[in-house]
Amino acid sequence: MHIQRVVTVYDPDVQKLQDELRSALTKQDIQAIRGGREFFANLAGADSPKWLRKVLQACAEGPYYLQFLSRDNSPYRPYFRFQWQGEPAISLPRKGRLRAGMPAFLRHVYGVIGTFCENGFDMSGGLHSGDELVALSETWMWVDPSGSIDPSTAIPFLETFSGSQLCYLPDGGGAWLKAGKLVRVRSLEREVAKYFEALLKGTRI
Repeated sequence: MHIQRVVTVYDPDVQKLQDELRSALTKQDIQAIRGGREFFANLAGADSPKWLRKVLQACAEGPYYLQFLSRDNSPYRPYFRFQWQGEPAISLPRKGRLRAGMPAFLRHVYGVIGTFCENGFDMSGGLHSGDELVALSETWMWVDPSGSIDPSTAIPFLETFSGSQLCYLPDGGGAWLKAGKLVRVRSLEREVAKYFEALLKGTRI
């Protein structure tokens, strides 16, 4: 059995939130609530990827509301949901450590946003939570055993709307998992950029 709980809060006021919800907030979450759209417009610095700055600027152009998500017995995690495209949601970084061996550019991204949901919580698409990444071999996803890439070394972190998974590898490269087959990519960083650039255009890869 799987239970998913979602609490939606419009025009959030930190002081008026229930204790269970307020306790899920980090200091940065509180800053974001109080700072509003301007907080997200200025969240990514000049050293961040161009696509990340554009995504956050797009988020800041319209209204947002706050959602708290809990799966099974996990505590609530806050998400800021923005009203453009498929109403994407961002959860800011949490206290959990990022995996060792993560590519530097991806570690930087996860230092700005902790996770990104392209659509609603029950739909595919987005950047997986940086503090919850595991190897393919530890997931429910099937991988063709005849492939040249060991599933225990591939870490899925990005999912398309169709369910394909982009993974990073120990050598800093990457591979797409599509229909059970791992296929190497020329540039992991470029594949991430292509995903978000397509989203900004209102299309999907």
